[in-house]
Amino acid sequence: MTIEHLTTPPGKTDLAYVLPCFTGELWTIPTSNSTMRLLVTGKETDNAFAVVGTGGTYDKPIGFHYHREAHDVFLCLKGKINVWANDQARSLGPGDFASVPPGTIHQYQIDSAHTEFIGLIIPGGWEEFFRFIGEPYAGPLFPTNDRRDPFEVLIPKLMAATEKFDMIPVREKAQFDPQPWDGTETRLPGKCETGGYFLRVGAGEKFVVGGTVVRALARREETGGRFSIYEVGASEIHRGKGVGRKLEFRDTHHAIYTVEGVLRLSIDGSEVSTTAGETTFVPAGTKWSFEAGSGYARAYVFANGGGIGEVLTSVGSKYEFPGVPAEAESWDESKLKGLETELKYVVI
Repeated sequence: MTIEHLTTPPGKTDLAYVLPCFTGELWTIPTSNSTMRLLVTGKETDNAFAVVGTGGTYDKPIGFHYHREAHDVFLCLKGKINVWANDQARSLGPGDFASVPPGTIHQYQIDSAHTEFIGLIIPGGWEEFFRFIGEPYAGPLFPTNDRRDPFEVLIPKLMAATEKFDMIPVREKAQFDPQPWDGTETRLPGKCETGGYFLRVGAGEKFVVGGTVVRALARREETGGRFSIYEVGASEIHRGKGVGRKLEFRDTHHAIYTVEGVLRLSIDGSEVSTTAGETTFVPAGTKWSFEAGSGYARAYVFANGGGIGEVLTSVGSKYEFPGVPAEAESWDESKLKGLETELKYVVI
């Protein structure tokens, strides 16, 4: 099997693929000066989740609203994005993260000349909202000068969308400025509750498996068991000293966004390398493994369920340092087999 390099998601399940940087199914919300890039949709995941990247420039807050079922997350990659969640708000820079569970009144604002952020949407299928209110986009990056009247090209669509989609506006909530980071954003809450949480770049527990370092941004504990997001860092210097075995997750899809360096994946016998800004989709039922293809590589891994991130934290040991270790640390590979039933995977 050859791993296909596409420019839009294929619209069908059981197909591993790679999307190059700044590609995807592109939509712009009228007057927003931003582009939504659909990287993984509900059609690839049987509506388990969708992954959407957004790029844009300075804009106003989008307006307070909440979802009855949809769980949003905001992971800043570049620039600045302001995120409100109930009565808390923070300005997110690269690597900062916000989790917004169902029932949380929230909004976001792009607040730099060039902001990029990525998010996972649970359940998949809700990305149809962007198709409903948006317009197809074929330009570079994002629109920069859309000065049309929003009451003509956007507001009617938004009003219709509230009837059709899980999006309830809260127009009576007063606007307020983002607050300073206060030190509470350094650990995961261990539960999923209305209001969500913010997590600072690099914060939270880290674990090491050989020379591979993993850090959770959202675990099943924080998402009601629905999904997880982990950051993974590795080096080709430690090749063969991490989890080199292929694993098969029969019910768990993975979307992997490479942030830095080169990531090499082996998927059902085919090899593919991805670089910064590229997205790889690995469907459930696939036998796969990964390793760094450069001196340092870093990626974010999105999954329905715990997935590879949960496996790595379960077999690894606590790690307290930045980057990856200079020397790979020993670990007990027999733990992999012992966790198969609990974490729902098979070691190949």
